[in-house]
Amino acid sequence: MFIKNKIELKSKIYNHYIFLLLLIFSLGFQFSCHQTNNNVKLFAAAGTMLAVDEICASDELINNISIEKNYAASGALARQIKAGADASVYISANKQWIDFLADNNLLIQNSVMQLAKNKLVVICLKDKNIDIDFCQDFNITSAIHDKISIGDPKYVPVGTYAKQALDSLNWFKQIENQIILAKDVTSVLHYVELGECDWGIVYYSEAIKSNKVKIAYEIPTELYRPIIFYIALLKDNQQSKYLYHYFQSQQAQEIFNKHGFVTVN
Repeated sequence: MFIKNKIELKSKIYNHYIFLLLLIFSLGFQFSCHQTNNNVKLFAAAGTMLAVDEICASDELINNISIEKNYAASGALARQIKAGADASVYISANKQWIDFLADNNLLIQNSVMQLAKNKLVVICLKDKNIDIDFCQDFNITSAIHDKISIGDPKYVPVGTYAKQALDSLNWFKQIENQIILAKDVTSVLHYVELGECDWGIVYYSEAIKSNKVKIAYEIPTELYRPIIFYIALLKDNQQSKYLYHYFQSQQAQEIFNKHGFVTVN
């Protein structure tokens, strides 16, 4: 009798244990699904950080969805997505990396939209002066005492545009050994702010966010391709679509304008 009761007790304990495990698993699964469904992963070009942060802080978005942001050079983000990174919405500083993802069937069809435009400027420290004449006859080496910085043209769109401008004037090969290639446009700005290079080439929107540098020159737009930022959808769910469309709203466009972009919608 004693042995039988002991067995029954162990059986009840075991059953309660199994029940608790199933309950915990069920609750955890539901919580995980809830989090996944409401958490939108935004991959955005580093040059849009201030504008995107402000847009994502709007009451309308905060009250409706949870946004996880990832900033880097457009090429770095695209390669992360290609490698399997979980992204819902992608903002790129040029069409090249949008096409890269489209060619790998990673974008929702017909979701690519132009978001904003920008322009290139030369920046230097506020207490410095540089002399540049944007013509092929100008001796560009005379405007560089040590180093300059641009984004890495292989992965960073602002670097691609900068190299186009330098190549248009046959300058790039002349000064290639004096160029610090940066991982994104914000890094170019930091190099100039820290005095590690004489000047750098960045977006206008990047230059105006710093109180340590000044815009020495606007680079003639005919020297490089039009700078257009794009947005694309990678996940076909309600929350991702909500964020994607909000970025094209009047409220979001006004914030982009405020931060030095020219909006296209």
